[in-house]
Amino acid sequence: MAEMKVRGIDPAIKKKINSMAKQKNMSENAFVCAHLERIALQENVFQEEKNRIKETLLIHANAFAAFAKSNEELQQKVGAMENLLIKIISEEGEL
Repeated sequence: MAEMKVRGIDPAIKKKINSMAKQKNMSENAFVCAHLERIALQENVFQEEKNRIKETLLIHANAFAAFAKSNEELQQKVGAMENLLIKIISEEGEL
């Protein structure tokens, strides 16, 4: 296998990578290699995540639109009931 050296990494980042590798019971090298392979083999690393977020936002937008429509219909019914009550009260006042 070919070697690759990385220079200029922030010590905090190196520490985080080391910690993440330990959590997965991997060496730093194996952990970094696995992630580099994933990046290299994926056409666009962020596209899948972007699509997932887009789908989630679309679901939420549709839900909010349905709630807004339902709220509007409920508001119209309440308004109609209010008008009916006003009419009934005004007619009783005339008696």
